[in-house]
Amino acid sequence: KKTWKAYLAGQSGIIQVPTGSGKTYGAVMGPMAQMLAEAKKEGKAPNGLQLLYITPLRALSRDIETSIKRPIEEIGWPITVESRTGDTKSSIKTRQIKKMPNILITTPESLAVLLSYKNSAKRFGSLRCVILDEWHELMASKRGTQAELCLSRLRELNPTVQTWAISATLGNLQEAAEAATGIGSD
Repeated sequence: KKTWKAYLAGQSGIIQVPTGSGKTYGAVMGPMAQMLAEAKKEGKAPNGLQLLYITPLRALSRDIETSIKRPIEEIGWPITVESRTGDTKSSIKTRQIKKMPNILITTPESLAVLLSYKNSAKRFGSLRCVILDEWHELMASKRGTQAELCLSRLRELNPTVQTWAISATLGNLQEAAEAATGIGSD
């Protein structure tokens, strides 16, 4: 609940709790609540990509997609969720280029490719939040550097985008938070 409140207050941050403690829901429910509130206010379903969920393991993307879709489908919220990895069918990738889901689960590699396409400013113009899953895995790798470069581009396209990193195990929490959020300590 603290993460949701912090997100809704416009903050970025890091969630570090043990495996199985609800990190994914802690990170996604704030952005989903915001989407739903704005959809209700405007009287229509959310439009465009608003939440980007980056995972280092494409094998996990389907599990994450299923977890995120569960409450959406059970309650009947008008939020679309899809994955985009190297395993995604080309027909789905082509459709996503034209019409992004509200929530996209992807890998650093797939995001880099997506950002390289023409009209990426339009495609990512409605983005509000990026979630970095398994941040301890990404941080210490070339893929983490790739994720940080993608984040830099996303922040250039939309300076107000919020970032939340998720991890069960991090050594230097302050350094990890600064790398994920782009916010230095004062």
